Amino acid sequence: MKRVINLCLLIGAICFSTVVKASDVLSVKIENSSTINVSLSNISNGQKLYLKNYSGKILFDITLDAMPTYRKYFNLNTVKDGIYFVETETEFDIKVTPVVKNSKGISLINKSVITVFKPKALVEGNIVRVMLTRSEKSPLHVSIYDQEGVMLFSENVKEDKLIFERAYNFSDVPSGKYIIYFDLKDRKFTKEIRI
Repeated sequence: MKRVINLCLLIGAICFSTVVKASDVLSVKIENSSTINVSLSNISNGQKLYLKNYSGKILFDITLDAMPTYRKYFNLNTVKDGIYFVETETEFDIKVTPVVKNSKGISLINKSVITVFKPKALVEGNIVRVMLTRSEKSPLHVSIYDQEGVMLFSENVKEDKLIFERAYNFSDVPSGKYIIYFDLKDRKFTKEIRI
């Protein structure tokens, strides 16, 4: 029991430090009527920066090395009117800032910046503990497949808690690679584990 409590405290500390770090990682500001200024700080190795249109098409994509700061200007003068998303992705989360472009210029949508946390999986012998912090109480579907693509488990999570936690027992299956899929409202994540 003490080990479970310590594990929960450790996961909580990781999530809290991720939230604190995420709060000053991405800054999106309007430069003029057609340009936005995106500034990143405390960049971790492999962090990604995207500019996407409303349908999810990637218009800009870069993977960064660890560095103190990075700045990118996006001129939206040549793109159609609509909603665009500036996204930064780290090992732990994805931060999304929506930008609206119309005939009057560009603007940020107030209070609509969201952080999507990625799931965590911890293997302890034949037990796999998973945790996912949801930024909103959206539907969640979890499924587990073996390396041949056979589904072993599927669950629609209807509970309204923001923190989803489960422990899955793999003692009745052979050792090998397994994939856990997490389907949120508009995001899909996979975690590959070895038992």
